[in-house]
Amino acid sequence: PSPPAPKGPKLIGDLRVSQVALDQPKGTKGSRLVYVTGVLKNESDHQRFGVRVELDLLDAEGTKVGTATDYRQSLEPRASWQFRGIVTDRRAVSAKFVGVKEDE
Repeated sequence: PSPPAPKGPKLIGDLRVSQVALDQPKGTKGSRLVYVTGVLKNESDHQRFGVRVELDLLDAEGTKVGTATDYRQSLEPRASWQFRGIVTDRRAVSAKFVGVKEDE
């Protein structure tokens, strides 16, 4: 038997982001490599394809100094994804979630 059909339409609001933070990976002491990390949860019964998170990088005054993105080819229903985008501006001290896009 085939799996039951998902209930309701696909909504971009079913993709929720939490735990956004700047992170310097362990074992990279002395390196300037920094990532913005977080968790994206698919709260729907639909598999999602071509999911991209977009984040603004902010300096100490809250001014945007760059952007970071990460991409995942697919995200299963009710699954979570630990995303990681590279921070390209050393002035960045925080990040703000901007949005999520999905391929049609």
